[in-house]
Amino acid sequence: MTIPRRRRTGPLMLAAALVLVLVAAGSAYWTAVRAGGGPDTEAEAPVSEPRRIMLAGDSITQGANGDRTWRYHLWNHLAPRVEGLDFVGPYTDPATRDMILPVPTTEDEEVPSPSGDPAEGYQEDGAADPPTGGTAPGEPGGPEDAGDVVWPGANGGPDTAEYRDPDFDQQHNALWGRTLRDAAASIQEEVRVHEPDVLCVMLGVNDLLWPVSMDEMEYRLRGYVESARKGNPNVRVVLAESLPIALADSDEGFALRLYAYNMLVREVAADMSTEESPVTSLDVAGNEDWDVSADTYDGTHPSAGGEVKIAAAFADVLAEAYGLGQAYPRPLPSVPAATAE
Repeated sequence: MTIPRRRRTGPLMLAAALVLVLVAAGSAYWTAVRAGGGPDTEAEAPVSEPRRIMLAGDSITQGANGDRTWRYHLWNHLAPRVEGLDFVGPYTDPATRDMILPVPTTEDEEVPSPSGDPAEGYQEDGAADPPTGGTAPGEPGGPEDAGDVVWPGANGGPDTAEYRDPDFDQQHNALWGRTLRDAAASIQEEVRVHEPDVLCVMLGVNDLLWPVSMDEMEYRLRGYVESARKGNPNVRVVLAESLPIALADSDEGFALRLYAYNMLVREVAADMSTEESPVTSLDVAGNEDWDVSADTYDGTHPSAGGEVKIAAAFADVLAEAYGLGQAYPRPLPSVPAATAE
């Protein structure tokens, strides 16, 4: 007996219809998931309009009692041009006098050494475990005592931490004396908690004060970026080269380490940059014609004019590399120097 053809094709047609129903249902499910912000490859792409910036570094970025800081100038340049701008980080204060470890200006001076990561003794009210191995500006025997330094907070109380002008978003991730090695140990959690879209980094000079190989510095630098990416796989990074300081004029070993490290910053940034997490290097000194004698007040830390130069360099790279704001207006404005009051 021959089975009618229509009886053989009937189940096939039902199966085909069922497959179409399942495909349609699956498509609707994934559309709903995507709309609801669920698992999606596009959700891992970098945000199109970065808003949150973490400024990470050492004393040059934190600033001291009485400073405006370069963070002030960057904020006041970007805020009118970037809707929803937010500086983020675990700290808000500048350094108090008892936090300060002065940087040597000649090879004959002893290099002070903090007893570990400064973050371990830092409190948000500005207090910190007293540093060891150096004398702060304004103290007997310190740089101010020699009459060659005008430190912004020289006449301020040792326990105060106030900005010369507090009119800016003060959150940051910078501490006096911090090394790249110390910072690499905590940046993953700091990025995870504070969720920056862009991480602006100026670290390394405190590591270079001591004899250290470039292999070790490369390990620290790569480790820092890798750890930041564990906190946010799509974080954009700006790696600034270390600024020249007075010590380089008299200490050949330090000068060579500084030169080699800055070369390393450029190489690591180029090598580690990805589409998901771009890394850009920044040569502040070269871009802004940095003059140690004019742009610092003690051979290391930025004067009022130096603060503007650093802010301008970061503003330019943020605009060019990541479309954040606009380049800093030129010529740079003249900023009155801070004087002890």
